[in-house]
Amino acid sequence: EKRLQGVHLTKVSARFQTVFRIIRRFYYMKKLIELSIKGVSAALVCFSLFGIVWNLVNGGDYILTDYVYTKMVLGAVVVGLGFSIPGIVYESPNLPYIMKIVIHMGIGCAIFLATSFVVGWIPVSFGIKGCVAAIAAEIGVSFLLWFGFSLYYKKQAQKINERIQNKF
Repeated sequence: EKRLQGVHLTKVSARFQTVFRIIRRFYYMKKLIELSIKGVSAALVCFSLFGIVWNLVNGGDYILTDYVYTKMVLGAVVVGLGFSIPGIVYESPNLPYIMKIVIHMGIGCAIFLATSFVVGWIPVSFGIKGCVAAIAAEIGVSFLLWFGFSLYYKKQAQKINERIQNKF
């Protein structure tokens, strides 16, 4: 009888593990979709705002030819995905927080810089000083955005913790 119970429990346990794996996959797929939507949205908003500023700085004479605008919009989408998808690393309980930041921002900044050279956001014609200034500005903006999102999620966690404490 015990042996039969053990076999039965093993089957139940195996089925539970299979169902749990499927649920976990759906959770991560949902999380990746949410991260992608947030990342692309943030990137396109930043792209639009920087485009407006650049247009104002140039006195309204900002002309794009040869599908440059299309390349830049697609570049913004790539950058948004490049920063948001690696954010899934924050779901890992096993990595130290600083390592999560290094992985997330390292991948995001690498994709941002590569995309910047491809679509022309880094003004190569301005020489080495112009390139360094553009790269520094891009990395600075990246970390400012990360810091803003980090503060937002920290406040969200505090609100959730307060609600939990108020219920008990």
